[in-house]
Amino acid sequence: MKITDDYKAKFRTWVNNPVVVALPEFPKLPAFPSQKFRSHEEMNRWKQSLLRQVAHLGKL
Repeated sequence: MKITDDYKAKFRTWVNNPVVVALPEFPKLPAFPSQKFRSHEEMNRWKQSLLRQVAHLGKL
């Protein structure tokens, strides 16, 4: 039987040939206090600024 005909072949291949890959180190999230938002737009603006900070930390 070909591997292409066997639906479980990829799982057997993964089990027989395990590959351990180290995860990269991720930057720590900046500290942020508990907040309340008046609207989803306000929360999304805050979230975008937080994501920009995290992206900037990742470049360092």
